[in-house]
Amino acid sequence: MNFYLEDHQQKQAEAKDGIFGKIVAAVTGAGWQVKLQDLATPIAGPGFHMVYNRPVTELNCLSLRHCYFKHFFRIEPTNDRWDWQVAKSDFTPRTGTNWFQKFWREQVFNGLQIRSGGYIFMPLQGKLLERRHFQVLSPIEMIHATLAADPKRQIFATLHPREVYSQAEREALRDLPDRFHLSEQPSLSLLAGCDYVVTENSSLGLIGYFASKPLVLFARIDFHHIAGSVPRQGIEAAFKSVETAQNFAPYLHWFFREQAISANAENAADQILIRLRDHGWPI
Repeated sequence: MNFYLEDHQQKQAEAKDGIFGKIVAAVTGAGWQVKLQDLATPIAGPGFHMVYNRPVTELNCLSLRHCYFKHFFRIEPTNDRWDWQVAKSDFTPRTGTNWFQKFWREQVFNGLQIRSGGYIFMPLQGKLLERRHFQVLSPIEMIHATLAADPKRQIFATLHPREVYSQAEREALRDLPDRFHLSEQPSLSLLAGCDYVVTENSSLGLIGYFASKPLVLFARIDFHHIAGSVPRQGIEAAFKSVETAQNFAPYLHWFFREQAISANAENAADQILIRLRDHGWPI
C-alpha cells in the first residue's frame, strides 16, 4: 500500500501514532508492505493507494478523511462526503445510546448555556454568489430563502475563518434585510443559543446535534439523515421539520461510534481492515 501523507503525518505513521500509525500497523499486521509517499506525489504505480484528504483519481485508491470530530475518521472511495457510504445508509434509532451525546456535549460546549434564543444560526462557507453542484441554491440565495421560510426570526450568520470573500460578496451581505446580522461572536456561543441551524453543509450543523439543535441543509452532505434536507425534501418541508422532535442522541452514536473509525478504540485495527475489505481490497 502506498500511503500519501504530509511530512508530520509520515512521522506519526512511522511512530505508530494516531490514525496514521494505526493504519500502518493494521496493514502491515495483515502481511502487506506500506510505502510512505509525499502527499504531493502523483498517485501511480503498482499496488494499492491511500491518500489523506485528497481527491481520488485512480483505481485501487481510497481516501482517508477526518470525520469532523476528535479522533473519528472514514476510509472511502471518494473524497466527497455526500457520496460516502454513510450518506446512503439508513439510520435506525437504538436505545441505550444517550451517553455519547451527553458526554461530548459537555466537552464541546464547555459550560456554555444551551438555550433557545429565538434566532437562527447560519454558518456560511465560501463562494457566496455561486451555486456549486452539490448545492440547491447559492449561499446568498439560501439566505433569501430562509428569510422567506421563517419570516419572524432573526438570522445571525458567521463567515468561515479560512475563506477570502470578494467585494461583491460583502456588498451582497450588506444589502440584505435588517433581520440578517453578520456576527463576530464565537460560533459555538451562537450555536448554543439558537433555535435551529441553517447552512449549506457546514460541520457546525452536525456539532449542533450535540446541543439538540434542529438543522436545515441546503446542500448534500453525509449527516443529512435527521436534518431538514432541501435537496431531499424541498424548502417548505425542510423548514417544517425543525418543529418535530429528532433522535439526536441515537443518531450521534450511530454516526460516530457505529459508522466511523475511532483511532482510540481498542479494535481500531479491526475497524480499518473491515473498511478495506468492504472496498474490495484483498487483505
